[in-house]
Amino acid sequence: MIRAMLWLLSIVELLLGFTLSQPWLYVAGAALLLVLLAIALVGWLRRRRRKRPPVVIPPPPSSPEEELQSLGILEIRPRPRTRPSETPAAPTTSEAAVSASAESEAGVSEPPETAAKAPSAEAASQSEQSEPPVSEEVRDPVLTPCLDALRAALEAQTVALLVQEDVSLEYRVLGISSEMGGVPPSWTFTAPVPLLAPSMVDRPVTVREVTGELYEVLGYYTKTPPRVAEVALSPIPFTREGALYFLVADAPEPGRFDRLSASTLLLEFGRLLATILELQQPRKAAKARAYRPRREIIAEEMSWARSRGEPLALALVHLNRADAIAAEGPVALAAAEQALKAAIQESAPDQRVERFGELTYGVFYRAPVPEVEAWAARLQAQLAEAGGWLEGGVSIGVAVLQERHQSPEQFRADATEALREAYETGTCTILE
Repeated sequence: MIRAMLWLLSIVELLLGFTLSQPWLYVAGAALLLVLLAIALVGWLRRRRRKRPPVVIPPPPSSPEEELQSLGILEIRPRPRTRPSETPAAPTTSEAAVSASAESEAGVSEPPETAAKAPSAEAASQSEQSEPPVSEEVRDPVLTPCLDALRAALEAQTVALLVQEDVSLEYRVLGISSEMGGVPPSWTFTAPVPLLAPSMVDRPVTVREVTGELYEVLGYYTKTPPRVAEVALSPIPFTREGALYFLVADAPEPGRFDRLSASTLLLEFGRLLATILELQQPRKAAKARAYRPRREIIAEEMSWARSRGEPLALALVHLNRADAIAAEGPVALAAAEQALKAAIQESAPDQRVERFGELTYGVFYRAPVPEVEAWAARLQAQLAEAGGWLEGGVSIGVAVLQERHQSPEQFRADATEALREAYETGTCTILE
């Protein structure tokens, strides 16, 4: 109404200036008209900026298989490794290049099938191996750079950190660095003969010539191993009951590990890796304890509330600019999630907050509906004025625990539906 009156006033001033021949009326009318045009342009730009694509919130998985599929894990199965039909021969440069190129193109979606070939009757029952997808994400950020440095210093073809569990002749790759493409950073394989014989455990470094039998033990290669003339083995001073940790390095020519410097490097890096493993144990144990499936957490809260007869609400808080932030990369995503979680915990310090997805957090609010509604409205209004990573505000959907919720999936589905409606309408939604 006020804008319409101002528009009318600017037109009247221009008409009066023309009728009465008063220049100041021209100036006043033109200035008012320019101000109104600027206000209209700013309003149009703001409305255009606020437009955003609808959020797509997938329904909760109803089974462990669906949850694995939602993570991109479609099938887990062992894959046999191609065995040489005779004593290993050096592959040509062109063959090695084609092999590396084919493997890099295959990626993790469709691993190439390989045929198992037994070179002799003794090797008929070869190792069974389960190979994980080759991905940079599973490379250990500490162990792998150390192994890269050791391989470069030794001028070796491959360096791996293996652990032999209490199961005889079963080896697990903790970390690996190799010149060959497609070598996985973590998997388990078995071997027909020991790679590190019991008589070698007490030696600091053992160099072995690779014969046809020992060639079959190089299970840290996914395909037929390349030309390997000798391997160097060195136990590391890290002990765990029923397990033996050791380094293995291989070279395509003999005499690579006969130097004193090679033994010194293997010993010193072994001590370094032992220290790293010691430091990683508490962190890995804590991380394993910290992760729990969301359905278990929801079931735990539902059981707690019903056993005490107290109210419970599950509020899902989603950052509206999630897609734009995710496009900026993992660093921006982690920073935004940290800021969002801190803001939620500050608004509800006595409630349980858990991550429910990318830039989406769940709050288990143990209070009656009016108190939950007031908290949600307060949080949404607070973050609507926030800047930085939280610019654009949040959408909040709340489900209140009722008798109809007989499973965690039903409770979560109601909260997800409330969140979807809240995102579309721009207001907090509560399903009772």
